[in-house]
Amino acid sequence: MRTFLESCQGWQAGNILDVRPFSEFRKGHLKGATHHQLDDVNELPVHKLDLDHLLPSIFLPPRHEAMLVVAGQSDQASHIARELEKRGRTTVDSLGWAGRQCPAEFKQTGDSKNHLWSPPPWLVQYEDWLPPPSAGPVLDLACGSGRAVVYLAERGYRTLGIDWQDEALEMGRTLARSRSVSCEFISGDLRDLKQIPAGPWSVILNFRYLERGLLAHLPKMLQPSGVAMVRTFRQVAGYNGHPRPIHRLAPGELIQAFPKHEFDIIASEEGHDPDGRPAAGIVVRRKAI
Repeated sequence: MRTFLESCQGWQAGNILDVRPFSEFRKGHLKGATHHQLDDVNELPVHKLDLDHLLPSIFLPPRHEAMLVVAGQSDQASHIARELEKRGRTTVDSLGWAGRQCPAEFKQTGDSKNHLWSPPPWLVQYEDWLPPPSAGPVLDLACGSGRAVVYLAERGYRTLGIDWQDEALEMGRTLARSRSVSCEFISGDLRDLKQIPAGPWSVILNFRYLERGLLAHLPKMLQPSGVAMVRTFRQVAGYNGHPRPIHRLAPGELIQAFPKHEFDIIASEEGHDPDGRPAAGIVVRRKAI
């Protein structure tokens, strides 16, 4: 057990998904584990489980991060791990718990409030610079499956996410329900500025999406003393991955969208995201009138 865990990438990453019944989880689980019960896991053969429905990706960590799946039986755990790898996850380890004696230093009992999903790292890194929830609502442009708006809603913000992908928006609603928070999600084409609520907004987020017309319009939607956080892809010589070059920022392009006579630059960076993609990010505050 100790040898396996010490070599297990999912355990080292802290991404432990335990799908056993809650009664078994409470009796003993690995420290830091997140419980997500698969209601049908004990009633159906493991190969018949509808994991897309039972285990939507919105509840999971980013694809590039390793995971450990813990189930009651080894075949259950290994099957779930293989299915998750088919979704494009790089490393998914598996562990069958039945009859296993877990060393005390690895074990916890009782409930767990952990979750595997996480908001954008750029938001977490600079969230202390956000105005308080009382300052006004948050708009997340190209919100995807809503991790950022749900994260801020849990902290008292009124949030609205807009995206063109209805499937992603529905995942955002699912995540919000699971966290017992209220978030608004709307469908819209971000290439058409008329479809975007004008605000003004206290906070505007724009992560991993680049539409230059939208980027130019974004400062106009921010109220005085409001904060904008943008982080998206950038062009680097020799990089041939996603997205297409037209959707990558040129060197120095992002900071030019926020003139210094109107904005205080809190942070600006040209680096790489955790999944290795070249990225540029900025955090700005509009100067008070």
